[in-house]
Amino acid sequence: MTSARKCRCRKGAPLKRVFSIAPGNDVVECPDCGIQYAQLVPEPGEADESIYGYEYFRPELEQKVERRRLVFSALLAEVESFTGGPGRLLDVGAGDGALVRVALERGWSPEATDISSVMARHVGENLGIPAHHGPLEELSLESDRYDAVVLNHVLEHVSDPFTTLETVARLVRERGVVRVEVPNLGSLSSRWKSFQSRYRLKRNPWKHYATGHHYWYFTPRTLVHTMETSGLSVLSTRAPAQQWGEMSPWIRLVNPIFDRWRWGGHLVAYGRRAVRPRGAGQNSV
Repeated sequence: MTSARKCRCRKGAPLKRVFSIAPGNDVVECPDCGIQYAQLVPEPGEADESIYGYEYFRPELEQKVERRRLVFSALLAEVESFTGGPGRLLDVGAGDGALVRVALERGWSPEATDISSVMARHVGENLGIPAHHGPLEELSLESDRYDAVVLNHVLEHVSDPFTTLETVARLVRERGVVRVEVPNLGSLSSRWKSFQSRYRLKRNPWKHYATGHHYWYFTPRTLVHTMETSGLSVLSTRAPAQQWGEMSPWIRLVNPIFDRWRWGGHLVAYGRRAVRPRGAGQNSV
């Protein structure tokens, strides 16, 4: 294990301990911005071998293809409402490649990355697209290349979300869009589970943090802070009760309320690269 990088806004105030994962490894909260994170995370190579093997992705591989195709088609249609249509897409943490497969069908020119060597190889061999293996910030990718960068339930897994998003801000084009989706620690469900865990009312307290593979825990406020601190301007955030698919009358009724107060379980944010001062240089690799 290696120490996780500290929140960028820390000014020396003591961290607030939320709960203990294991001896010497706590989930802590930054006293300045409120972001929560695990103090220790595995090295990327260790995570590749011990966490992100084939068995980790088996549920995705065994899900109904048509259902996932419809979900990712709706997701990409939403992205296209910002970009004006297909272009170059980078799917960070692409997993089994279901999203980039749909992107190909919709006319995008997609590339994939994943920390899992098994999945990077799977995507490259099965879809015939560039599939890069390793943490995003360690890959030699061209600056200002992509019209859209998607991180779909990825940011909670990385060692340092600030470094990851700084790399995203370098890779996305000036008028390109970044879509980030993470579990919402500020959801009604998470708040209730945290209350139960704090007062030992749950059989498995803090299980909803999924500390076996999640290391950063975001609320709407802390996700916006993380993106803006990393060189992105946030365009919108939302957290509806249900994102996709046919909705029951009850969901249609409560969805606007959940979205307004960001109470849903999945938090979605769109952003663009922040405007750089005139004359500022750009890194390229």
